[in-house]
Amino acid sequence: MVKAAAIRRGKNLSVLNSMSVKIEKLNYRYDNDGEFQLKIDELTHEFNGPLGLYGLSGSGKTTFSRLMAGVISPVSGNIKFETESRKRHPKIVYSPQFPENILLGIRIEDMIQRIVMESGRTDLYGSIRNYLGKFSLDYNVIKGKNGYELSGGELRRLAIALSLSLSPDLLILDEPTIGLGFQGKQQLFTILEEIRKSSHVMIVSHDFRLIRKICRNFWILHCGRLIFNGDWEALRKNEKIRKVVGIDILSHFLTQYFESKEQIAH
Repeated sequence: MVKAAAIRRGKNLSVLNSMSVKIEKLNYRYDNDGEFQLKIDELTHEFNGPLGLYGLSGSGKTTFSRLMAGVISPVSGNIKFETESRKRHPKIVYSPQFPENILLGIRIEDMIQRIVMESGRTDLYGSIRNYLGKFSLDYNVIKGKNGYELSGGELRRLAIALSLSLSPDLLILDEPTIGLGFQGKQQLFTILEEIRKSSHVMIVSHDFRLIRKICRNFWILHCGRLIFNGDWEALRKNEKIRKVVGIDILSHFLTQYFESKEQIAH
């Protein structure tokens, strides 16, 4: 959204295209933080169902997801996406962890007009209204309001709806359930089930139960390093990693719970 969801421009598609990412010698360090460094030497991933990025607080999840979306640039190394149509770069949209940092100081109608103008899509108003409605937000009610007049949950739903309306090849949702009540979460799960037919999805969260519920494959970060890349079966067999990132105490419960229910990702 806007810078707002870091749009790497691409053609709007209604069907799901195959997509992969290759990361080589990625390195990022904040100027004012001499200790933290995100470093991933090599990673290749073929998107096949929702992808979850998990890690404890301070592990580098948001930094990594912003690098993936092109919001920030690495100190060195590269991230290369490929689709079955190599003539264009995939459109990647990042929905931020704290949308209030972008939305509080602007009138909703003005922000939406800006997004429509930047997208060059005359049909975008209809798409925005559609996704707002799916999150129980009425465009005619909120368009004249400033961001600070909306609740935290409304801002979160607005940010996700705007991101969805852009029809991305890859939608990166950073902590998407923060501030959402039960109804908002159920709406999100329903919409994610719908859009996975036309967009790849990456969920970034410190809540492994959320990621396990939605995602088929997982990346796990710890202290700026990628320590796991695989599915639940592989993670369940890796006790050491589960303990390091605090999943071990949940593993028995998660196994029993999700084996008895149909996962959204399947």
